[in-house]
Amino acid sequence: MNNSKKFIETKEYRRFEEFCNACIEYKYIGICYGAPGVGKTLSSRYYANWDIIQRQISYKYADKIAEKVTEDILKSNTIFYTAPAEKPSRIGSLIDTVCYHHSITREMYLVRTNKKTESEVYKNMNSYKHVDLIIVDEIDRLKLQQLEQLRSIYDENDLAMIFIGMPGIEKRLSRYPQLYSRIGFAHEFDNLSKDETHHILEYKWSDLGIDLKLEDFSDYEAITTIIKITKGNFRLIHRLFAQIDRILKINNLDVITVDVVEAAKDSLVIGI
Repeated sequence: MNNSKKFIETKEYRRFEEFCNACIEYKYIGICYGAPGVGKTLSSRYYANWDIIQRQISYKYADKIAEKVTEDILKSNTIFYTAPAEKPSRIGSLIDTVCYHHSITREMYLVRTNKKTESEVYKNMNSYKHVDLIIVDEIDRLKLQQLEQLRSIYDENDLAMIFIGMPGIEKRLSRYPQLYSRIGFAHEFDNLSKDETHHILEYKWSDLGIDLKLEDFSDYEAITTIIKITKGNFRLIHRLFAQIDRILKINNLDVITVDVVEAAKDSLVIGI
């Protein structure tokens, strides 16, 4: 969906996409859980096209609304929101504000392209008018009071929600029957398979401008070592390659060897 960054649509992402689409179709609350670094947040932002949409709906003054907006806003129906670590008591009003910015930006884009008048926009304005799905990340940070605010938004609007959290969140939410009864789907976000990790590593080699030659034993050995180190963890792969890139530049190298990989590993704090 979002092509602003080089995002590789893995099998796990496609499963997540199907999960999101199902939540929208049936207007359910869904739970997505998985270990840190498997790609939950990145996949959520990509599904929502949030790297682009977030910039387009951010404005300081009313006369700047939709000033630099593209047609991407017309295709947008998903809000991505990260639960705050501090003072989450206003989460309901904060999400309402984001949704309002989303809807008014879309409407004013139609005004700027002469497809609507301002009077039509404000006559029928609703914060959730163009929102089909709200994805709330870091749901583990929220307590019952904040979860009740999310339930209220869900009950009062014709939309779906997805809560993103750590393993075990599905059991914790089961303690709140009024909320839990509205949950229709659960999705576990797994680590990448060995084949998918191998596929992503080919892209990583290419990003560094290095030709990957699988018939070369040193390349094969380096890939095998990376797979063992990362165990299919998406975030760890990115962190490891950031260090690999640094080590290659410092030492004027153009080949990724096991020694380079091990040196990169030693530069990381691995605690997944």
